[in-house]
Amino acid sequence: MTHMSHSPEHQMSEHQLQEASHLSGIAKRLFKYIEFDDDEMMIREVRKHPIGLLFTWITGIFVLFVIMGITFFLSSQVKNVDSVNDSNGAIQTIILFVGLVLSLLSVVATAISAWLYTSNVLYVTSEKIAEVRYLSIFNRRVTQLNIGKVEDLTVNQRGILPRIFNYGNILIETAGETTNPDFTYVPMPNDVSKSILQAHENYVEKYGN
Repeated sequence: MTHMSHSPEHQMSEHQLQEASHLSGIAKRLFKYIEFDDDEMMIREVRKHPIGLLFTWITGIFVLFVIMGITFFLSSQVKNVDSVNDSNGAIQTIILFVGLVLSLLSVVATAISAWLYTSNVLYVTSEKIAEVRYLSIFNRRVTQLNIGKVEDLTVNQRGILPRIFNYGNILIETAGETTNPDFTYVPMPNDVSKSILQAHENYVEKYGN
C-alpha cells in the first residue's frame, strides 16, 4: 500500500479518458492523481454516504446557534446591569462583534469540513484500490493498494442508522501490511465489498498469487 501527499499530474491517455468518462465530476477531477495503466479497467467509484455530510451540517448549525445564544445572553446581561458610567454600550458592542466573528468562523469551518468530506473518492479497479482524500485544504493523501494483496474484508454496520440508510465501514485485511486500510461511510458496503473481492479473484486468476 502506498501513501502520497500528492501525485504528479499527467496528460491522460485515450483509454484513461474513456474509463474516467463514467465517473462523477469530483471523481473525474481527482482521477489524475492515481496511477492507471492502459490495460486497467475501472470497476466502480465509491463516494462517501450523504448522511455523513448531513451530520457535518447539523453539527455546524448546532455550534452556530450555541454561539449566537451565548452572545445574545451575555449582551442582554450587560444591558441589564446598572452602571455609573456609559461603558455598557461599548461592552455590548464588543460582545456582539466577537459573537459575529465566531459565528462566521463556525460557518466557514463547517463549509470546509463539508468540502473535505465530499472530496473523498475511492476507486476500485481491476488492478488496485485507490483512495484520494483531502485531510485539509492544503493536504491531500493518495492511498493505493494492489488488489492482489487483499486477503479479507470486514463490513461493519453498527447501529440503527447504518442499517436503515445502508452505509457502513469497510476494513481491508492485507498481506504484509502493518496498517489495514479502513474506509468509512461507505454506501452499500456489502455490494462494494463483493466488487472488491470479485476484482481480487479475477486478479489472482490472471496473475496468480
